[in-house]
Amino acid sequence: MQLAVLGRSIGTLIGLSLLLIACEVSPSIPQATPEARAGFLAQPEAQQRHTPVTALYPRIGRMVLTTAIDASEAPAEELTTVPGNAETIYLAVELVEMPAGTTLAAVWLHNDAELSRSDRVITEPVRESRWLAFPLRPASPLPGGEYIVRLLVNGQMFDSLVFNVSGGGGSMPATAESTQLAFIAALPADGGAVDPRSLFPPDTAQVVAVLTDPPALAGAAMTSRWYYNDGLLAEIPPDELVTPSIRTFTLRSDQPLPAGSYRVEVLIDGQVAASGQFLVQGALPATSQAAIEDFTVVSAIDPTTQVPTGASIAQVEAPATVYVAVLVRDLGPNDLLEIVWVRNDVEVARFLITGLRLDYNWVSLPYEIPAQPDESVVTYRAIVVLNGTPVRDHSLTVQ
Repeated sequence: MQLAVLGRSIGTLIGLSLLLIACEVSPSIPQATPEARAGFLAQPEAQQRHTPVTALYPRIGRMVLTTAIDASEAPAEELTTVPGNAETIYLAVELVEMPAGTTLAAVWLHNDAELSRSDRVITEPVRESRWLAFPLRPASPLPGGEYIVRLLVNGQMFDSLVFNVSGGGGSMPATAESTQLAFIAALPADGGAVDPRSLFPPDTAQVVAVLTDPPALAGAAMTSRWYYNDGLLAEIPPDELVTPSIRTFTLRSDQPLPAGSYRVEVLIDGQVAASGQFLVQGALPATSQAAIEDFTVVSAIDPTTQVPTGASIAQVEAPATVYVAVLVRDLGPNDLLEIVWVRNDVEVARFLITGLRLDYNWVSLPYEIPAQPDESVVTYRAIVVLNGTPVRDHSLTVQ
């Protein structure tokens, strides 16, 4: 009897063991429970959702002129006038946001002549506000007068500051005072007047830099440096002397010059005597969707968004800085936007903008209107030209 009961117990244990083995889930064949399946269906992307990445765009807060900065490159004080014997003058720029790879440049000017240029490349993205300083270190005391420093972002002018130098550390060398640099496609065969230009067509293979009224410095070494998109392209000696009143430097290429921004410096005994810029235009698009949505001239803009602030102005007392603000839509890299300033029906300035892709943005450019001679009242007109076609204009009475 006991043996029978024991046999039945052993048989029961064996049966239960076989049942457990049959119900065990093989590790090579995953089996989801009903609860797990229900959870998977309820939140299909819970495990796959990534942290969103916010795109960075160049955003600049303040621009401050100073003669001293701290360890973080922040300005020690804000100045509008600096002494002529200052060893270093800084343009301190507050960066709010800036993507990596952005190139910023400070261009220092006096009497329309470029004194110096300093470039900084943003190697790491800027997501929190910080300062960046651009130094001007004059080789000799600066003469008194009005100066301009312009800030360029990726080769495009963003904003500018006008400041004064007091004390007059001496007179500016004649090479920087009276020498001018113009650009032409070729010298006239008959020796007639040249027609300078700042924009050359897409098929351009030659550009001549013309130095007018060069200083009479016997035995002085003279050369020119040509930059393309801020990179040194060539160093070219002067052409054969044509007339004592001008010297020329010619850039020649077997192929059309690449589209973009060019800068030329003429050096005399190693010192920059004159400089200038021009653009070679890219092929215009066969069909362009670009359009000008709005256009105005104002006395101030938001430095971060370039949106005009305040009402449009129709009258200003010179000297003054005004801003042309253009709202563009669907602007492509091959589109050409031009801002032309005309004084009493005579063109006095032309700013060229190309190589940008803007979906719906304001583009604002400063313009310094100088004091008018004899306190006369004149009419300035700002004209917007898109791909060679005048689109809008704005008149301004200046006194």
